[in-house]
Amino acid sequence: MKQKRYIYGFSLLVLGALTFHACDFLDEEPVNRKDSAVAWETPADALANVNALYFGGVPYLNNTDVDGGWTPKATMWGGIISGLFVDMKKDRNFTNASENLNFNVASFDDTAWKLWHEFYKGISRANFVIANIPTMAEVLDQPTINNYLAQGKFFRAYGYFWLVKEFGDVPYVDKPYTAPVDMYLPRVPAAEVYGHIEADLSEIIASNALPDKTFYENGGYATKAMAETLLAEVYLQHAGYPLNGGQEYYEKAAKVALSVINAKVHELAQDRPGMSAFNVLKLDETTANREIIYAKEYNQSLGVGNSYPTRSVITDASQWKDINDKVFLNPGGGVLYNAYQPAAIILNSYEANDARIQEKEFFFWELTDPTGVLHTIPRDTPGNWAWFDQEALANGRDGSYNIPTFRYAEVLLIAAEALARTGHEENAVGGAKYYLNQVRRRAGLADETASGEELIAAILTERLHEFPLEFKIWDDIRRTRLYPEAGKAVGRLDWKPLSTAIIQNKPAGFTKQGVLPEYVLLWPIPLKEMQASPALQGHQNPGWN
Repeated sequence: MKQKRYIYGFSLLVLGALTFHACDFLDEEPVNRKDSAVAWETPADALANVNALYFGGVPYLNNTDVDGGWTPKATMWGGIISGLFVDMKKDRNFTNASENLNFNVASFDDTAWKLWHEFYKGISRANFVIANIPTMAEVLDQPTINNYLAQGKFFRAYGYFWLVKEFGDVPYVDKPYTAPVDMYLPRVPAAEVYGHIEADLSEIIASNALPDKTFYENGGYATKAMAETLLAEVYLQHAGYPLNGGQEYYEKAAKVALSVINAKVHELAQDRPGMSAFNVLKLDETTANREIIYAKEYNQSLGVGNSYPTRSVITDASQWKDINDKVFLNPGGGVLYNAYQPAAIILNSYEANDARIQEKEFFFWELTDPTGVLHTIPRDTPGNWAWFDQEALANGRDGSYNIPTFRYAEVLLIAAEALARTGHEENAVGGAKYYLNQVRRRAGLADETASGEELIAAILTERLHEFPLEFKIWDDIRRTRLYPEAGKAVGRLDWKPLSTAIIQNKPAGFTKQGVLPEYVLLWPIPLKEMQASPALQGHQNPGWN
């Protein structure tokens, strides 16, 4: 099934230059200038267009960088702005601007454009699916139509969720446009965009058009739990800043997260003989892996390679030699570097017996090459084991390991936080500590006993410890306006107001207090968009000069 989707996805290059000719929101050729019906005649056409949803838009952030070269992927940008992660290569303007606090449009415009462009490209694809699939009743049965529509609405909601998180108020487009005038739309208030996202996802979930299976059981296609997990994330974000939905939205987040939990389709991965739970997450891409709710899939043999391995370890590893004096890691492009190096404050905050900080779980400090030579890494610059693919790197190509996007562990922690914030702290079924402690026990830790604000801090810390390489931290900072500082005990972090917190790596190796202005929590509207659209001119996000 996975292989079929890659093949069908690439067939769009043959079918398609019609529907997905677009490069971006404003430059796409209007529908009234092309025969768009040609791409919607057969079941294969429909499937190819649905498959394309998985290769553009938000999923493509895992492949997006700025101007190529040695640069972090788009998924990493928020963590780098935060200073909690460091791009060790520093080969692009964005990284240096972030570290040196040059928060101006000139320094951030290229990165903002990459995000904006990719989100609207994915939304455009989804809108074409949503508009055209219902017209195919003569060649598709109704359950298939319903399923494809649900997938289209999932990816439209996914695209808008990222847009509204990253940019705030944005133009809302819910149909394929038919003339240039349709492209020049004003920004819609973020609360209204969230309403559209909630409506799409709620409709998907209520319709039961997506199967109640795991991602891998469903051949890598969208599932009901994917829609529910995204909706739980949406509610969690809506509950906090800048919309401050508060208790109502924490209650909604808890309800949806508990729906995933109570369905009993997913479960935390556990240790297996010869393989830890966290290596199960990395290595097992079969139906036996029931923790993965959604992952960005890769398959190097089909030309869709994962370039994260080249960004997973210090540059010195490029010179490691085996017993025959031969360099044994030969990455594509010839360079290894750690583009997402966790700050010491993160590494030092794990308890010593936490499974996640042990060798070759999330990170690594030692590697034995095939000839038996042991290579070591300084303690403060570990390699990112979750991405490392020795076989691929040794053969000069990208890897094939998938990148998790939603995991069951996150659902448990969403439930824990939402319940704690609404007065349900107990360590019993239905209470915050009950779900938090499932994640802690899997890591080999004792149950959490804190209450009140200390419990919220413990949950935020657990999110950082559980997802250090899955790009959750910037969203947590944005919605809470809190930033982690070293706690009074190992295993603890104190979460301080962003405006006064000690910010890491500004520049690398130095800390500064309160130097992340609130306006950088949103990206600037790209200048290219503002110049093209009269409706956007004069409506830049506040603070961006």
